[in-house]
Amino acid sequence: MVTEIDGAVYIWHSVSGGAKILRVYADRPQLIIPSDIEGDCIVSIGAYCFSNINKINDMASGVLQKCMEELLKLQSDKSLREFCGDYVERVILPDSIESIGNNAFYNCRNMNMLSIGSNVIESGSDIFMNCKSFERLEIRGSVHKPSGLKSVLSRYASNLQVVFDDAVFFYPEYTDSYDEIAPAHIFGRNIIGEGFRARQCFEGDILNIAQYDAVFDKASVEENVWVLNKMAFGRLMYPEGLSDENKEKYINYIRNNQNEIAKLLAANKELDILHFMFSNGYADVYAIDIAIDTAVEKQWSEGAASLLKWKYDFYQNIKKRRYEL
Repeated sequence: MVTEIDGAVYIWHSVSGGAKILRVYADRPQLIIPSDIEGDCIVSIGAYCFSNINKINDMASGVLQKCMEELLKLQSDKSLREFCGDYVERVILPDSIESIGNNAFYNCRNMNMLSIGSNVIESGSDIFMNCKSFERLEIRGSVHKPSGLKSVLSRYASNLQVVFDDAVFFYPEYTDSYDEIAPAHIFGRNIIGEGFRARQCFEGDILNIAQYDAVFDKASVEENVWVLNKMAFGRLMYPEGLSDENKEKYINYIRNNQNEIAKLLAANKELDILHFMFSNGYADVYAIDIAIDTAVEKQWSEGAASLLKWKYDFYQNIKKRRYEL
């Protein structure tokens, strides 16, 4: 069937429990998928739904031909294009979605954010293949509740920030390969990166926060500063389930690497995180000077102005205290 909702056109059909979206046409690269269509709850995203490869395998050819004829009539009055491939930037799926089909986002190279509910229980193979810009997954629900995160993470090995309603976690990328051990033709698995270990921290379908925090011990040796500052600030700024011991671990890492982190954050114009670091005393005045110099070098006037103000607000009494000593 073909249905228009809020300016977008959906090709879909009924399945057990509701409706499956097969293809979408829209006039914008950021789309909110509705929760129901013609009275049916949308429970599934079909294979290759948002891929630049149009593979609608769930319809008889005659039915599909009729759908395409209806679509052409709608397109004649609207500026619609296939919502797929490089055109896709952000997708918000409804809470009702329970499954995402194989290669659903294949070749969506510009998609940077996906938002899902906590009911996704099945993620098909290669759903994020060639999603080179994908960096943020939002899960509408608590980290303490079951979700589809474990399944989704198993399909994506690159850097990914996961945002729950009450917590934020960063998963570093990892590589997974097999090496042949000759002459016995035995293959040994070779995993590089702590991102794989972090993706195993679950009890059933619930993220095990303590296990995730424990990964940082080895990650702080194996991973680079960019990855580690993402992990540390995610946990410190949204400390759901964070023990005092693990909190101190993250803080110590920031303090021990404050100059490099300050420069990195300023270069990436991450103003909120810079404010959090300096307002909480996780870095000294020399680090804020480095951040100011970097902001000036990058011609980031807003950042430089804010940092100068924070230097006065947070460190104005340092020189006075030194004279008093």
